[in-house]
Amino acid sequence: MVLGQSAVDAKTNEITAIPELLSLLDIESSIITLDAMGCQKKIAEQIIKQKADYILALKGNHSGMQAELEAWWHKTQREGLSEQNYAEHTEIDSGHRRIETRTYQQMLVDKRWLGKDYRWSGLKSIIKISSTVHHKSTGQDTSETRWYIASLDLNAEQSLHAVRSHWQVESMHWVFDMTFREDESRIRKGCGALAFSVMRKIAMALFKQDSTKSASIAAKKKMAGLDDNYRSTLLESGIKMR
Repeated sequence: MVLGQSAVDAKTNEITAIPELLSLLDIESSIITLDAMGCQKKIAEQIIKQKADYILALKGNHSGMQAELEAWWHKTQREGLSEQNYAEHTEIDSGHRRIETRTYQQMLVDKRWLGKDYRWSGLKSIIKISSTVHHKSTGQDTSETRWYIASLDLNAEQSLHAVRSHWQVESMHWVFDMTFREDESRIRKGCGALAFSVMRKIAMALFKQDSTKSASIAAKKKMAGLDDNYRSTLLESGIKMR
């Protein structure tokens, strides 16, 4: 569900919009997940100040930090892992003629070992996710490793759930593109594009919360356009949600 949105100015990017959006939300006791674009020292500091936790993806934009954390990872492995500094969880999924094995490894990090520039606010652990996909059609395997920093204590299953849930954002964008045809919209003048973006998100929330019909969002969208009673039911549920 979309709880808020902030328009990104043409001359800037998400890095400036994320703090604005976070300040609008009550995120206390939540886990905030952000991709590499949002992996910024000041953003991590703001999340901690708002009494929340974070999991931030590490990529090329912080290659120095990633290198230091990987070195710490290998050093700790050499010295020996224990339940006090390491947790691991593995899951296997199959479908679409492929089998994917994901291993979630989480390790506590000693910030004193890191360079001063990398001692981010709240940083407690590193998360390493190793994915191997077996493609049944070709018999080939593909592998990928992703690194994250987190303000969380050891709990690999919790980290797994948080990282997996992050990709629901991509699923949501797919619904906007394919069901609501957002990319095809020709609304450009004034605040029209922003206003319709908000209305699409409200509509999606109403469809997702509705339990009176067992149907896809696309089907519910069509039914709402044809059935006055169903549309009234959706709007009434929206009033109750408020």
